[in-house]
Amino acid sequence: MKLKFSLIYTALFAGVSFGTFAETGQQRGGNEELEEIQVTSGELKQIGYHAMGTSAVSKVDVPIIDTPTTVNVVTSKLIEDRKPNDLIDALSSVSGVSQANTLGGIFDAVQKRGFGGNRDNSIMRNGSQAGPSHNFGATTETVEVLKGPTSVLYGIQDPGGVINVVTKKPQQEQKTIIGGTVGNNNMWGTQFDSTGSLGNGFAYRFIYDKQEKDYWRNFGEIKSTTYAPSISYENDNTKVLVAYEHLDYTQPFDRGTQIVNGSVVNIPAERRLDEPNNQTTGKTDNIQVKLEQKLNDHWKLNATYGYARDKYNYRQTRVVAVNTSETDTLNYSSTRILQPRTALRRLEKQAADQRIHSGSLNLVGEFSIGEIANRFIIGADASRNYRTTGPVFNNGGWSFINIDNPTYTNPDVTETVAANNWQINNIKTLGVYVQDTAYLTDSLIVTGGLRYEYFDQVAGRHALNATLVPNTDQHDGKMLYQFGSVYKFTPNLAVYANYAESFRPQYAIANAVDPNLPAEQGKSIEIGTKYESSNINATLALFNINKKNVAETDANNNLYIAGKQRSRGIEVDINGYITDKLSASLTYTYTKVENRQNDSFPSAVGKQLIGVPKHQGALFLSYDLGNFLGGDWRIGGGARYLGSWHAYDSSYTTSYKIPDATIYDAFLAYETKLASKKVSLQLNGKNLSDKVYYQSTAGNIDTFITPISLGYGREYLLNAKIEF
Repeated sequence: MKLKFSLIYTALFAGVSFGTFAETGQQRGGNEELEEIQVTSGELKQIGYHAMGTSAVSKVDVPIIDTPTTVNVVTSKLIEDRKPNDLIDALSSVSGVSQANTLGGIFDAVQKRGFGGNRDNSIMRNGSQAGPSHNFGATTETVEVLKGPTSVLYGIQDPGGVINVVTKKPQQEQKTIIGGTVGNNNMWGTQFDSTGSLGNGFAYRFIYDKQEKDYWRNFGEIKSTTYAPSISYENDNTKVLVAYEHLDYTQPFDRGTQIVNGSVVNIPAERRLDEPNNQTTGKTDNIQVKLEQKLNDHWKLNATYGYARDKYNYRQTRVVAVNTSETDTLNYSSTRILQPRTALRRLEKQAADQRIHSGSLNLVGEFSIGEIANRFIIGADASRNYRTTGPVFNNGGWSFINIDNPTYTNPDVTETVAANNWQINNIKTLGVYVQDTAYLTDSLIVTGGLRYEYFDQVAGRHALNATLVPNTDQHDGKMLYQFGSVYKFTPNLAVYANYAESFRPQYAIANAVDPNLPAEQGKSIEIGTKYESSNINATLALFNINKKNVAETDANNNLYIAGKQRSRGIEVDINGYITDKLSASLTYTYTKVENRQNDSFPSAVGKQLIGVPKHQGALFLSYDLGNFLGGDWRIGGGARYLGSWHAYDSSYTTSYKIPDATIYDAFLAYETKLASKKVSLQLNGKNLSDKVYYQSTAGNIDTFITPISLGYGREYLLNAKIEF
């Protein structure tokens, strides 16, 4: 502890007196020290599936191998080869990640090391807080994952980690790509990506992407259109980026299939029991303004403003009970009796609008104190995250449907006023933080950081045209700490250890929350080893995360502190070139995340949390076949393994085991030149064996039904593009 606070004191003192230390660094050979550790500032190099250098997700230009945390990067080449459908699909190349409840497919819902969910603020775009939906798409360059508690860098978070989606930026070199895609399920799409110089340090980029296909289940359609202009300016001392992205989308609102009495309903996976007009329409807007100003050879100033908006509405005929019996009726209520092989449904309609404003200002320095080289950051950030859900119409009619021979009628929702017609969750934050990475010797690196975060949160619900009476109205602050160390046996091989903290305030929309209810807190210890060379990088991590002040609601929907949870596990990530022709991406995860205390349901203690497989793995290979038939050929493929997991009833006394699954993908790529223009063709097959697999549930098993999300069925797509 003494070393931890000594380092933090050094960092704080350096922040106050940076001018003096910068001068000291010059006098004592600070530049030589920094050159000796061989860092290319602010650059993430990608060679195939291998990434090295510095990652934007850690906020300061420290090489990944020098950071005492796990940072995984899904490179642009791996994205190009695998053609992921969405963010969770892209993250299947990263250990320790699983899907949470997506609310019918609307949200990017990701569990990291067993913790997290939809709308948990864990997804970033270029280092700024992103909206909760559709963050992966045509503009995505790479995806970075920073594992473990990240509240010192990013404020209010669950302790599993954050995901940073890095988007494509303007380039000075002129390049235009025009592409098209066709596939099964009536898939088609067009792509346009143009970038180049505007002169005098300015550059532009414009991306347009349009995709349409039929849903893989028996009805539904998916449509998306993206427009993304951006402009940048750069000279010797200044970098400026202004970027905008707009997405319009339509997709099925699909909660998946159903678990009844401990078993998945015995109907084909393609058969839906809702209605064809179960659709979500929405739009997202993202604006980002970034400024980097070099003050001198040792210091630079960074300023960022981000705006993210996600607005959507959906209609659903919600399945609330299923009678799977061949002969017996099912009594759902005194007025609703289900005949054999029948589902009961309720009409619902909902709209929502979430707007996030975020800004940050930080000062980054590289200097020496005596013989010790430092990379230092001090900064402040603020955010305003306003979420409105409404109007909500959830009592618009009931209907029955035969589950073996369904007849669909597209019923519409009667727009009635309900007590929860409008739901509000607004939170404002302000954080100040400092972090220093000190190179004590050629081999020993220590990092320390602290943050103070202030928040003001209001949440509640009200009927249409009524006044909001908040059920959550609280403001408070929290000091957070982080410390780590790296020891490098060689420039390529290192071991590391870290301690980090996280916090998340309690809130409820339906019932009043005691403003003195303590926030959820996470504390993590991680040890591991990293190897990085010019052709491969590998990480082995062991972690232990303890989470306390886990809240639950009682029978009256009142929030109270119920218990503790713990996540322990092992993660392996290996990416790079095995030979000059063979590339590989390999991951394996063992995660044991369980309830350690539950005052409501003691039977929950020791049980794995819902939706988190203990075992997961993925292997993807690509091989350069060489040049023949007038062009270069590449082939690749791999498998993803999702281990089994358990869903429980609300009292944790009975459970249903979700089976494991292995999903196979493959691709074949051809590249040639026509009239001096580069032409590329790529054929991808996804889920080649058409495996039925399950990814997440919407909660504990209900007496009558629990929805469970299905993974995608078999897909084929052929993409062609020409580069000018």
